[in-house]
Amino acid sequence: MRLPVLFATLFFFFSAFAHAQKTTPTDSKVVSGIVLLNDKTPVNFPALLQAIKKDWGVRLDSSNQSGRTLVLYTTGATIMLANVDYPAAPAEIRSAAEGAWMWRSAREEAPGHQTQVVISVIGSNNRPVQLYKLFTQAAAATLENTRACGVYMPAQYVLQSKDFFLQAAHNLDQNVLPVYCWVYFGMFQDSGATNAYTFGMTEFGIPDLEIVKSRHSMQEAHAVLYDAAKDALQNGKSLHDGTVIETLEGEKITLKLSKSVYLEGQTLKVAY
Repeated sequence: MRLPVLFATLFFFFSAFAHAQKTTPTDSKVVSGIVLLNDKTPVNFPALLQAIKKDWGVRLDSSNQSGRTLVLYTTGATIMLANVDYPAAPAEIRSAAEGAWMWRSAREEAPGHQTQVVISVIGSNNRPVQLYKLFTQAAAATLENTRACGVYMPAQYVLQSKDFFLQAAHNLDQNVLPVYCWVYFGMFQDSGATNAYTFGMTEFGIPDLEIVKSRHSMQEAHAVLYDAAKDALQNGKSLHDGTVIETLEGEKITLKLSKSVYLEGQTLKVAY
């Protein structure tokens, strides 16, 4: 389902990887996402470059533009942007829009985009949060300097609107991480029981979280998962089998690693 978008990302990545190798550690990680553009106007890369530096405070060592690609070098990471003159895979965007519960008009707006900017940040696998911050800053600058409607993260299946993403990005100034832009939070009810999960925590070296058949409401279950995920990412805490988390009500819960009920692989079960 995600292959068309990932192929576009990988095509761009490999075409520019030779440039990135000189500043990228061998044990590297790639953070990729897409800014959805509403028109076919080529991106003004010189203006975008200035916005990334001045408006979003990204310190660059150097940069290189070639046609519709822009490569930015920072200390320890490389940011690559490609202005692709066709839309992201329609079926995938429509599917992501169905689950974009924070962007209520996603089903009407997102599939109508015409072109895209693929952004890839390459750096040390030991600094995923920093790489995601750089991605967020580059994507926010792109949103502000183009006619865009939103941002799509294919690895997490996260689709957020322009306004929400920008507000979350600006919160980085207060050292508040845009968790909703990096991790998908799913929740649903089945036979009167509440189920909730995260999707994307593995991007940060942490198993995803899962609540199965809870007696609590979806809002309560979601809050527990969000607080645990935010605390882990914000404060660099490791979540693993046996970790004890505490809810806002003071309830202590021991996480148990086991086969996922709703996702692939294993998840940390939250008995709540």
